[in-house]
Amino acid sequence: MKDEKLGFIDYLWVGVMFFIAMAAASCNYERNEPCTKGEPIEGVACIEIYQPVIAPDGTEYPNSCYAEADGWDNYCLLILEL
Repeated sequence: MKDEKLGFIDYLWVGVMFFIAMAAASCNYERNEPCTKGEPIEGVACIEIYQPVIAPDGTEYPNSCYAEADGWDNYCLLILEL
């Protein structure tokens, strides 16, 4: 029966995979598309946590869920500091 303990190479492999995953997660992709408002989505249930955001047209929403339900993409929204 094979010994089930992890060796140094196994831990090294896990560390390398973790580093690659963190590097991929930290990538910041720029969007070259202009921020345009899409079609509103009917029947969306949003949480009632107040974290105000502003859409590119100046409309203020209580949180990003309401803005997305109104047709805005999340990357276009600016979060207001309280």
